[in-house]
Amino acid sequence: MGITLVSVSKLDVTGYVALFRDRCQIFNARKKTVAKIPMQKGLYCLKRARRAFTGLAKATESLTMEEIHIRLGHIAPEAIQCMLKDGTITRIKLDEAHPTMGTCNSCEYAKATRKPIGKERDPPRHEHLGDKVHTDLWGPSLVQ
Repeated sequence: MGITLVSVSKLDVTGYVALFRDRCQIFNARKKTVAKIPMQKGLYCLKRARRAFTGLAKATESLTMEEIHIRLGHIAPEAIQCMLKDGTITRIKLDEAHPTMGTCNSCEYAKATRKPIGKERDPPRHEHLGDKVHTDLWGPSLVQ
């Protein structure tokens, strides 16, 4: 169940009046009662049944594979095919003119990886002790 917050200042500005006495009563500018809200646990809760408004929803929507891929969070096209086949996705029909998709730039960018680390050293490791010597030529440093 959802909660609707009502701003008393907005009611006042728009010409409504709120009366608080054991419950909240809201009146319009003609002094007609608009709502009676009982107090429960210190709050005025307006309870009403939720109903889904489907008046503007299309029965079925025809989308390309790429549009479905983007709407469903960039899931694999094979998974979309399976979901369409077994009825997991409802009210969406795959556009027959575009049943496949090309590459998705977002998916390619997300899958970008680093170059693999080579198995061999470049240049190869020196074979004998003393072939390569690392030294510190800086010497003592002056400290102020």
